Amino acid sequence: MLLALSSTTALPLATFASQAFLAGVLVALALLAMLTYRSLGDRVLRLSGLFGLLVATTWIAFCGLTEALLPAWLQPAIHPASLVLGGISLAVWERMTSELFAASPEAMRLAPIRRLTALATLAIALAAVIPWEPSHRFSEVVLGLLAPVLALLTLAAGLRARREGFATANPMVAATLALLLCCAVLWVQTTGAVSEPGSMVLLCGALALLAMALGWAMHVRIQELRIAAEEARLQAIARQAQELEALVAERNAELSARLNDLGEARRTAELANQGLQRALEQLEQAASTDRLTGAWNRRRFEEAVLPEIALAHRRRDSLALIMFDLDHFKRVNDTFGHGAGDRVLVETAQLVRLHLRASDALVRWGGEEFLVLAPATRLEGALALAEKLRAALAAFHFPDVGRVTMSLGVAEYSLGEGLAAWIERADKALYSAKAEGRNRAVSSTTPDGDGGPGPSEHSLLEVLWEDTYETGSPLIDQQHQRLFRLASALLSGLTGDRPLAEVALRLETLLAHIAQHFHDEEALLRKINFKELPQHALIHASLLAKARKLQLEVQSGQLDFGRLVSFLALDLVKGHLLEEDRHYFAALSAATAKGELLE
Repeated sequence: MLLALSSTTALPLATFASQAFLAGVLVALALLAMLTYRSLGDRVLRLSGLFGLLVATTWIAFCGLTEALLPAWLQPAIHPASLVLGGISLAVWERMTSELFAASPEAMRLAPIRRLTALATLAIALAAVIPWEPSHRFSEVVLGLLAPVLALLTLAAGLRARREGFATANPMVAATLALLLCCAVLWVQTTGAVSEPGSMVLLCGALALLAMALGWAMHVRIQELRIAAEEARLQAIARQAQELEALVAERNAELSARLNDLGEARRTAELANQGLQRALEQLEQAASTDRLTGAWNRRRFEEAVLPEIALAHRRRDSLALIMFDLDHFKRVNDTFGHGAGDRVLVETAQLVRLHLRASDALVRWGGEEFLVLAPATRLEGALALAEKLRAALAAFHFPDVGRVTMSLGVAEYSLGEGLAAWIERADKALYSAKAEGRNRAVSSTTPDGDGGPGPSEHSLLEVLWEDTYETGSPLIDQQHQRLFRLASALLSGLTGDRPLAEVALRLETLLAHIAQHFHDEEALLRKINFKELPQHALIHASLLAKARKLQLEVQSGQLDFGRLVSFLALDLVKGHLLEEDRHYFAALSAATAKGELLE
C-alpha cells in the first residue's frame, strides 16, 4: 500500500520514537481485532487484524525503522519487501471492505471491479520480488496508480452503503479518506514539493487518522456483532420457550388423550355414564342392558336391587316388584316368525317404559318374561301400575300380529326377606294370573317377617349411600354414589359365587371410575385452592396402585377374597370416601358460598 522511498539511515530519537509508537498502535489494533475475532468468530475482524499487521509492517519497512534494526546485508531487500507488503495490504483491504459491505446491494455492484483492481495490485506488487531495479521501479509506479484507484472505488462503495443506512459505512468512509490522504502525501513526496521531514509528518498524521478510523470501524463492528448475538440469543430463548410451550401442550394433549382412552376403556353399560364407551365395548358380552329391548339384564338388575333392598331396610321404605310375560307368545313366533316376535318384544318394552317413572327399572328376565322394579312403591301402587301396563298393551295393535296381552304378578318386598324368595313370590303371583285366565294382574300376599335385614343383604349395609355423605358438589356426589353402587355390585359378585372373569370385569369397571373420579376431584380441589391437595393426591395414587395390584392378581386367577373386600369396604369407601374426603368439605362449602365454584 505504501510506496517504498529512500529514507535517511540515521533517524533522530524523537522521530524514531514517534514512528515506533505509530507502528505499535497499528500492531495493538491488529492484535485487538485478532483477539476479538477469537471470541466473536467474525471474518471481518480477522481481516482487519491482518490488515493492521501488514500496514504496521509496511510502515516499519518504509519509515526506516528497519535500517536501525536489521543488519546491513538485509538492507537491499527492504525496498522490494515494502512493495510486496503494500500490495498484500491492498488485497486484504479489498476483502475486508467487501465483507463489510456484503449486505449492501448498491455497494456490491462495485465488488467485481474492486476485486480485479486488488488482484492487479497484488500481481504488480509480487513483481517486486524479481531482483531487478527496473522491475522495482515499475511496481512502485503502478502501485502508486492502483492504490488511489482502489481507494476511490472503496470510497464510492462506502458512500452507497452509507445511503442505505449501514452503521459501519461512516468509519470505513473515514478510513478510506485517510488511505487516500496517505496516497496523496506519497505522491507529493515523490514530486519533491514537500520536504522529506514534512512529508513524513503528514504521512504519520494520515496513518494516525487511518488507525483511528479503523479503530472506530472495529468498535462499530463489535457493537453490531454483540447486538446481533444478543438478538440471536433472545430469539433462541424465544424459540426454546415456544418449543417448551409446544412440548408442554403436546404432553398435555397426550395426557388428555390417555385419560380419555382410559375413560373410554372403562365405560360400563350404565346409561348415566356415557363417557366410558370403551368399557362398554369390553363388557359387551356381559352387558348390563338387553341388546334387543334395551331393558336391564339380570346382571344389571342384581347390581341395582341389592342396594335398593338395603336402603329399604335402612329407611323402612316400601319396594315393589312386577313380573309379567306375554300371553301365548309361542304362537306369535310359530305363526309370524321369530322376527315378528322380536319386534313384539321391542315394542312391548317401549310401551311399558312410557308408563314407568324415572326411578322404575324394566328388566328382561328371560324370553318374553320381564320384571319391573318400583322403588318407594307399596303393593297397592304397584298393582295399579301393573293394571295400567296390562290395559295399555291390550289396547295396542302390533303390525302383522294384532293384539297381544300380558299376565302380571305383583309382590311387595318384606323386610328380612331374601331376594330369591321375593322373586319367587312374584313368579307365583304371575302363575296365578295365568291360571285365572291370563290378561290380568294378581298380587302376592306379604309374608310375615321380623323387620330385620335378611342374611343376604347384611354385608351390603356398610357401603350404602346416604344423604349425609353429600359434599355439595353435584359432580362429586354423583361420582361417589356411582362408586358406592359399583363397590356394592362387586361385593355381591364376590359373595354370590360369580365367575372369576365377571369379577375381573366388575373390578376393571370400578377401577376406571375410581381413576376418573380422582382426576375430577383433584381438578376441583385445585380450583378452590385446597391446601392439602398434594397429600390428598398422594392418597389417590396409593389407592390406585393398590387397586391395580389387586386387579393383576384377579386377572392372573389369584383372587384374595379378604384383601379385595378389605380394600372395597375399608380402604376405598370407609377410609377414603367417608373419612379422607370430608377434609375438603369445609373448603368446598366456602368456595360455593363465595360463588367461586361453577359446575
